[in-house]
Amino acid sequence: MTPLRPASAIVLAVLVLAVAGCKPKPLPELGSPAEVLYANRCGGCHRVYAPSTMTAAMWSEQIVAMRQKIAEAGQPPMSTFDEHQILSYLQRHAGRE
Repeated sequence: MTPLRPASAIVLAVLVLAVAGCKPKPLPELGSPAEVLYANRCGGCHRVYAPSTMTAAMWSEQIVAMRQKIAEAGQPPMSTFDEHQILSYLQRHAGRE
């Protein structure tokens, strides 16, 4: 086996570090009832997004948009209580406008 050239070693090191940096960060309030509800209810159909990826207003719009998508997917609708808990959780940790 031939040793890596310095340039190849640098490229390999950068790729390893980049992939290691792609590990998803844990959600805020990990293990709390709100986080568990969000992860289970929303993560059942798609990956869960970090709350900071959208503003509070955007999350509010997203929850409304998901009502239609949930219905189209034949999933049971969220209860008003669950919807409020998830939206409150997302808005507490939302990104800045």
